[in-house]
Amino acid sequence: MPYMRVSLTKKLTEEEKQELYGKLGQALALIPGKEAFMLIADIEDGREIYCGGKKQDNFAFVDARYFSRFEFHIKKAFAQGVMAAIGEIAGTPKECISMTISEFSTWAGFGDLADEYYKDDTQ
Repeated sequence: MPYMRVSLTKKLTEEEKQELYGKLGQALALIPGKEAFMLIADIEDGREIYCGGKKQDNFAFVDARYFSRFEFHIKKAFAQGVMAAIGEIAGTPKECISMTISEFSTWAGFGDLADEYYKDDTQ
């Protein structure tokens, strides 16, 4: 399952968190084979984030992780969708949003393990 940790300096209402979750799911759906309902999101608001040697007033950091690898243009569309969602909901300018994307060939969840390169022939 795709996972995103979104750390924001802004404090959001519960409604804004729900709306952000929905828009993050829409961005995720830009990746082939990923759907919004798959998203696991950890939204941390009201955080103290320092960048460039000073405390930031309106900043966000996103750590996105998912199973498999995708072409650059797909990752770019996904990243732009995530940043647009944060900009829309939290009012954070895109130049104040940083993001990492980690692609994994192995992922476990719901009692099973998936691997892009190995097949378990015992099942």
